[in-house]
Amino acid sequence: MFHFDHKIVNVSVCEGVMTLATPENDKLVSIEIRHMLKVSKKDGNLTVYYVKKKKNKTLNMRTISLEADFEDIQNLYCDLDVKFKGRPKSLLVIINPNAGKKRGIKVYKKVADSLFQLCGVKLDIIVTNRQNEPTEILKNYDLSKIDGIVTVGGDGLYCECMNGLVKRVQQDNSVNLDNHNADIVSSALPIGIIPAGSGDVIVQYLHGTRCARTAVFHILLGRHVDSNIVSVHAGRHLLSYSALVLGFGLFGDMMHDCEKFRWMGPSRYNIIPLGSMLKRREFDVEVEYYPLTQKETPKTARLYGRQMSLPNGFLSHSKLQRKQRTKSSSDLQKENSVNEDLVKEEGRIYAVDSHAIMMKEKYGKMTPHFGQNSLMVYTTHKCTLPDHVSQLTKVKKEKPDCYDYKFVSKHEVSGYRVKLLNATVNTAGNNKELQKDYYINCDGECIRLKEPVFNVKLHRNAVKFFGDFAD
Repeated sequence: MFHFDHKIVNVSVCEGVMTLATPENDKLVSIEIRHMLKVSKKDGNLTVYYVKKKKNKTLNMRTISLEADFEDIQNLYCDLDVKFKGRPKSLLVIINPNAGKKRGIKVYKKVADSLFQLCGVKLDIIVTNRQNEPTEILKNYDLSKIDGIVTVGGDGLYCECMNGLVKRVQQDNSVNLDNHNADIVSSALPIGIIPAGSGDVIVQYLHGTRCARTAVFHILLGRHVDSNIVSVHAGRHLLSYSALVLGFGLFGDMMHDCEKFRWMGPSRYNIIPLGSMLKRREFDVEVEYYPLTQKETPKTARLYGRQMSLPNGFLSHSKLQRKQRTKSSSDLQKENSVNEDLVKEEGRIYAVDSHAIMMKEKYGKMTPHFGQNSLMVYTTHKCTLPDHVSQLTKVKKEKPDCYDYKFVSKHEVSGYRVKLLNATVNTAGNNKELQKDYYINCDGECIRLKEPVFNVKLHRNAVKFFGDFAD
């Protein structure tokens, strides 16, 4: 017999739900076990800590206490405790003290520390001192001791940790990082993000809110969301992995310009791109889009690939570039079945952009979708400045028609290749440099190209996030 709120209640645990009801079977409380954070017992009392989701998608912690004799409390505790298997018990926490407005340590101490202690999580806390330090840490860290990695910072810190973890997994599995055609091994170790940056885009995609407390609750609940990444290679070397956005051209120039004004802090991202937009450059390129294999192709992919709107001067489907017919008939037949929709575009463009987390229309706006079986690439061709500004404004506002412009071509692919036409390469010994500056924006990191060709490839479900309650 249990007592709750001075009432006699019956307690049942069935199909992942704990229910409290009166002897007359009037339901008083119902809690899903997957939403429970902790169960504690002391003498004849049992306390359940759980989370409740609000309309604004934040999570709040609540508690209920039950009283009963020792045996009943012990039996209920054991029934619940066994269902907590898989929750993280040991975590590596990496804090960027300079994230956002230098809030990393403050956010951790104020929000996260007490909650981790409440749930008895063992922590190894590292405060970074320089850029790319997380990648170096994860190169030799004993990953067998932890159940996950937690970043306290912005999107940049997460992307550094993701790169370090993915590279480490490939190292442990003898995968050649510099082979742009290699299929990488997915990481089984999830990463959680406690937001303390200036943008915190990924955590908003995951949870629908930037609330740091909500992010900690998602980590403690231990559920996972699989997500894609893309690799970018140039000159037979891996440049980086991208978890969010990969932008060549305009967005690369914007990020390069922002780097010159770091003293402005996060406000530079709202100001400097306006100047970059006014001096936008055109690039002579050849873009080759790699189609999805038959195994990957969604039902709408072939039709989508055919819906192209190319300005004058661009190649049409009548001029598709095919593989050279210099192979055996069996190999050729196999390749043609995979590459019959292979497309090349050649001409002057402003940008080539892709998103590892695909954005699709839902509820009248563009919303994130994790772990999709394809990569969407958007190529921005020559257009007037007012039209370009109008289009990018809609992108920022996540309007569903933000890419429905004649000067934007859309391709659903497994990867793509960009070749800079008329780019001069200067060689000095073993070093190569492009005579002009060309930049890639890789999740907020500015990468200067040293080769005139780079390859991008989708890697499905390569990483895991701590997260749930996505809808």
